[in-house]
Amino acid sequence: MFLVALLLEDIGFILLARGMREASSPLVQEGRPRIWRILTNPRVGAGVFLQAIYYVLLLALIQRVPVSLVVPMTGFGYVLTAFLARIFLKEPVSVRRWAGILLITIGVALISSAGD
Repeated sequence: MFLVALLLEDIGFILLARGMREASSPLVQEGRPRIWRILTNPRVGAGVFLQAIYYVLLLALIQRVPVSLVVPMTGFGYVLTAFLARIFLKEPVSVRRWAGILLITIGVALISSAGD
């Protein structure tokens, strides 16, 4: 369930980024204000929907698993977000950023493997 939640969250971020880039160019375009274009953009709506599902799944997880374990594990989302942004948004991901993501991943691994 956790991996599904992270995937939904990150796909939601990608959709939100694409939708916001599409909708937020000029302040007024074709007589429609920017805020209206954002609110009616299907990618923005789908991104918000997937983010909402992610939070519902996160709530279900913290009912069953200690929050001190669940929340740090969401750090794995940084790895997935960087991959998806690189692939679908063609965003550059520098070596320095990958190094930071690696450090976060190591920290998450340490937290999740630590015994009580």
